[in-house]
Amino acid sequence: MVDPISPNVTLRRALAQYIHDQGMGVYKPTAPYVSGERGIYTTGNMPTVAGSDNALVLRSLASVSTGRADMLYRVQIESRIKGSGIDAENLAAGLNLILDQQQNTPPGLHIAWCSLYSYLPLSADSSGRNGGFQTFSFMGRRGL
Repeated sequence: MVDPISPNVTLRRALAQYIHDQGMGVYKPTAPYVSGERGIYTTGNMPTVAGSDNALVLRSLASVSTGRADMLYRVQIESRIKGSGIDAENLAAGLNLILDQQQNTPPGLHIAWCSLYSYLPLSADSSGRNGGFQTFSFMGRRGL
């Protein structure tokens, strides 16, 4: 017997594909990323392999029921980029541009509205990578 796929997993995968389609990163559900690609990961864990200095990690936060059939899904995007704090801020601004205050994003999941909930910038780590945490809220139907 195969377990059903969680609505949160479905949303993260569709969101990763949407971010890929918008040119903000590369989403490969099964293939490994090569050095220089901004990999989009949906497993919730920041990669530690060599060459993963530029990455986006999608993780689900607790969903909230807003009615019998409606849900507020929350996805946190952790970003990391080799470069300055301005580079990290520009990456966050690019994600805001394609996600914040958007309808039907990602397409096909009956998401009525997406909005930025919070942003926390991160200063450089010992490898010179800056980043941040952006949390987006997705108003949609229960079960997607």
